[in-house]
Amino acid sequence: MSYPELVIDRSKLVHNVQSLMALGAKYDIQIHFITKALCAWRPMVELMHEAGCEYFGDSRVDNLAKINDIGLSHMLVRIPMISEVKNVVRYADISLNSDLDVIAAISDAAMALGKKHGVVLMVEMGDLREGFMLDEMMDVVEKVVQLPGVWLTGIGANFNCYGGIIPEPLQLTKLANLAQSIRSQFAVRLPIVSGGNSGSLHMLIDGTVPEGVNHLRVGEAYLIGRETSYGKGVPGLYEDVFTLRAEVVEMRRKPSVPRGIIGVNAFNVVPEFEDYGNIWRAILAIGDQDVPCERLFIRDSNIRYLGDSSDHLLLDVTHAVRDLKVGDILEFSLDYRSLLHAATSPYVTKRFV
Repeated sequence: MSYPELVIDRSKLVHNVQSLMALGAKYDIQIHFITKALCAWRPMVELMHEAGCEYFGDSRVDNLAKINDIGLSHMLVRIPMISEVKNVVRYADISLNSDLDVIAAISDAAMALGKKHGVVLMVEMGDLREGFMLDEMMDVVEKVVQLPGVWLTGIGANFNCYGGIIPEPLQLTKLANLAQSIRSQFAVRLPIVSGGNSGSLHMLIDGTVPEGVNHLRVGEAYLIGRETSYGKGVPGLYEDVFTLRAEVVEMRRKPSVPRGIIGVNAFNVVPEFEDYGNIWRAILAIGDQDVPCERLFIRDSNIRYLGDSSDHLLLDVTHAVRDLKVGDILEFSLDYRSLLHAATSPYVTKRFV
């Protein structure tokens, strides 16, 4: 085996995916499962497809290119760069958009490739990341429906990101009403009304998603088992699909406070230390180049995080539940950010169990 490694529980991943599909189906909510956290790792996407998932989304065109032959729909969930529109059309059938120049370029690329590309117009609903303002939407729609290479697939909104705004029924009701106004005024189907990401799941769980909202873009919840508005576990989902494992490369009893004049550390920060006396310290072969180590959750609660550098993680293992030695493996749980980094690092091996 090669360490550090990210271990993925196959059965728990399948359970989470199927549970969320069933929850969405209960309320006629279609879900695009976002694969960016694991860089659209093909074995994972193939497993999800075997479990019944047909709708995938990602923030990177390169990732969508890797899985373009899996499933029925591939959605680009980051605003397309005008420099990549040809590949957007090649590898995504739908993209989220908030700029008319980009949409016009997508239309031209689609015409050149003999395709028709689906456009979801993002609406600013308070989080202040991407989106057209509400009062300009009708003018925007009027322009988009005249572009020959695209078709207006839907409208959507984003929450829980830049501004940390929590989606509520009132905001999504406005989105659903806007969709109905667009259908009436422009005689379009507008099949997708996308009400957000994993942060909107608290409404799906409570059955309070407003009528007319029929789509979500879900990543963190099926991976980590938690919704992102309140950080609560989604009932019935596993929160331990992933385990990060790293190897001990040094075990020594040392003082807990460095000696000498303290300056900046490897990250240009002046560190502060608590004096625990002499302690048993383990150094692990994993560091900030692999994952933000301070965001890892040590499975042995008796072990204390001390610090890390780009290549090493230091732990106080004085009171660990087992005696440790060089070559032993320690296990960690991850949050979404640490999972994203670990899965992106070329130095972390991925493995199904």
